[in-house]
Amino acid sequence: MISAIMGDYFGSIYEDESISSYNLPLISPASHITDESVAIAAVCDVLVNNLDYAETFLKWFNRYPGAEYGFGTASWIEQNDCDYIGNSDGNLAASRSVLIGHLDLPLSLLLDFARDSAIPTHNTEDGINGAKAMVYTIWALKNNKSQRDVFSYLFTNFDYLMEFYTLEQLKQTNETGCSAFNTVPISIWIAMTSTSYEDALRNCLYINSASLDLDSIMSMTSSIAFAYFFGGNIENARADKMFKKLEFETKKYLFKNNQDILQIVQEFEIQKDILGIPF
Repeated sequence: MISAIMGDYFGSIYEDESISSYNLPLISPASHITDESVAIAAVCDVLVNNLDYAETFLKWFNRYPGAEYGFGTASWIEQNDCDYIGNSDGNLAASRSVLIGHLDLPLSLLLDFARDSAIPTHNTEDGINGAKAMVYTIWALKNNKSQRDVFSYLFTNFDYLMEFYTLEQLKQTNETGCSAFNTVPISIWIAMTSTSYEDALRNCLYINSASLDLDSIMSMTSSIAFAYFFGGNIENARADKMFKKLEFETKKYLFKNNQDILQIVQEFEIQKDILGIPF
């Protein structure tokens, strides 16, 4: 949904930069979208139009060849073969899976859908688990599960031990990289221990370092914070003045530069609520 693209947009200018501060601007003239937003658009396309994941990923990734793909996904794209299975353990499968968590389906089906969405490019235990963890967390928050419930489930099923995280400890961690195993639990923890949607985004900026995959972390954090603080409801979110402002600025950017991404995300949001998907 739009919250995932918002986080990607906010984090883009600080990717691979050592600058960090709670008070960094969330948007600048240099802000742009990256591979997260392209992959999210592709998943929207799959769900709205009942398409094949691999074919749809190739279509969207080739449409945006300069979208800063990670090594594993870039290698998959180079194959240009829908039957080729990638083995990335990065976090793109996790960040793009968030849409699935908003579907009104039993958890077991949602987790199967998360796995299916990951397999074309991220057919590894960590890659698939990252997608499942994001989908589970959004489902759990929309179903009023507690923080303790969520953290316990993630530890039991995916070995994500988040009980002892602190912002200061995360700020001093310099080898985070882009693996799903490292970045997914960080994103979930930040979203669920912050005081507001904006605070969650700013906590990401606070821990930034040159080795932190910030656009991905902010995309995932934004998605979880949207579910945590607003129940995954866009009208609730728009009652928050900061969210409403940031949503407007993100959509304005997409309208000027990436109308196809804005259009398919809006189609997903409308059809999910009115018609119900998957069909």
